[in-house]
Amino acid sequence: MTGAAHLTTDPAIVVAPFTIVVDSREQAPYQFSDLPLTGRDRGKRLIVPVVVRGLPAGDYSIEGLERVVAVERKSLEDLYGTLAAGRRRFEREIERLSELEFAAVVIEADAREVWRPAEFHPGWRSKLNPRSVEGTIVAWSVRYPGVHWWFMGSRRAAEVRVWGVLERVWRERQGRI
Repeated sequence: MTGAAHLTTDPAIVVAPFTIVVDSREQAPYQFSDLPLTGRDRGKRLIVPVVVRGLPAGDYSIEGLERVVAVERKSLEDLYGTLAAGRRRFEREIERLSELEFAAVVIEADAREVWRPAEFHPGWRSKLNPRSVEGTIVAWSVRYPGVHWWFMGSRRAAEVRVWGVLERVWRERQGRI
């Protein structure tokens, strides 16, 4: 992380130069711990400041850029549950995300798990047909092209991606100033 703000005197620790905002309604928030660093900071420990408060859209953003960037997190079970029981509410969330400069939905499963959950999760039960989930994601990707959909394969991979996206947005915004 180039240009990281060092708020500590310990040379083995790097403090992120921005604070991540976690939505107060987020049920299973990421901890942003043990994240990989590259370049001259490789091997150092990263400390990520985090605050919890309501966000206008999504589950994660950057303090001061809440109306610029947001990422919505979905576990496989949450994705199916939301599309089955809270579909209209979730589409309104996607609509709000689409108004931002950058937005994404990060799914803690790979695409094959989403399309065929019972193959990967024995005993899987959902009244929602996986083809309906696929169709909804395709339709919303067309309807809201500014909202990216990423299938990350695991919770940890999704957490690392959320960090990477927010860190990249932060760096890009610093280049504009």
